[in-house]
Amino acid sequence: MLKSSAAAAVTFGAPWIVRAAPKHKLRIATLAPVGSTWHKTFTKVAREVRTQTEGAVEIKVYAGGTMGDESAMIRKMRIGQLDGAAVTNVGLGFIDKQVLMLQLPLLFRTYEELDRVRDAMSDEFEARIEKEGFVLDGNWGDVGFAYLFSQTPVRRPDDVKKTKMWVWGSDPMTKQIVDKTGVNPVHLDLPDVLSALQTGLVDAYLNSPYGAIALQWYTKSSYVTDLKLAMMVGGSVLRARSWEALSPEHQDTLRRIVTPANLELRKKVRRANAKAKLALVDRGITVVEPEDFAQWQRIGKDVRDALTGSVFDEALVAKMMDHLGS
Repeated sequence: MLKSSAAAAVTFGAPWIVRAAPKHKLRIATLAPVGSTWHKTFTKVAREVRTQTEGAVEIKVYAGGTMGDESAMIRKMRIGQLDGAAVTNVGLGFIDKQVLMLQLPLLFRTYEELDRVRDAMSDEFEARIEKEGFVLDGNWGDVGFAYLFSQTPVRRPDDVKKTKMWVWGSDPMTKQIVDKTGVNPVHLDLPDVLSALQTGLVDAYLNSPYGAIALQWYTKSSYVTDLKLAMMVGGSVLRARSWEALSPEHQDTLRRIVTPANLELRKKVRRANAKAKLALVDRGITVVEPEDFAQWQRIGKDVRDALTGSVFDEALVAKMMDHLGS
């Protein structure tokens, strides 16, 4: 039977490539839209891993929120329905809330400040994540600085009260910010935001410039406030059991491919955000200059004070501020 099948393949000009079934299938989820810079990097990594392990390790990427919001991704990883996820800081916060302190409002002014603090504290954060059964292994990512997009101009914190502000339903950081500004928030998971913008349920949100374009949210925005309200970061995590099931050789292969790819992705995302800021103006978005910066700063400090000691470990926050030089 095998001989006749092979003969048929040659006869009909359909050469067969005999490839063994993958020994390990890693199911990876992300909210990143198909075709975005993030998704392109993930699919490239998947191809290289399959090639360099000779098909023994296969990565399947579920993009665009097809596996649900980040809370669902982490939950599915915990019960073994997913092996990994590329998530934002919110997703990492579902593993260990301390990581969310990197997203405190008005904390970072430049990427250089972020790099200095994150590099200094990554071992500590990763150890906490590992205790929860996940492996980050240095694969931090960037979303970019979060700006406020709206349908009406927002110059002062009080202007936010006039908006219907989206708040990520499971992000304690944004909840504190809207509480301090007196906003009546609209709590939604991220995959539901575009439809909410289209129906008018929401008319304001925080996102990076590239994120707003990649998710098409900018099409329902008229203004963006030129203020770096917070840094949005993330990372690519694997379920520890899935990582440990790989041979040392395959673990080394993944590190050799994934680590430089993540570093290059950070650079690409930062360049993409710089270009996106200009592109938003070309697409009709009006840039609003913030006023009463002292009030914005007070809100940032109030949020940090409210979360330190309740959500965030005081000693860890102090260490972060020391690295920042504040």
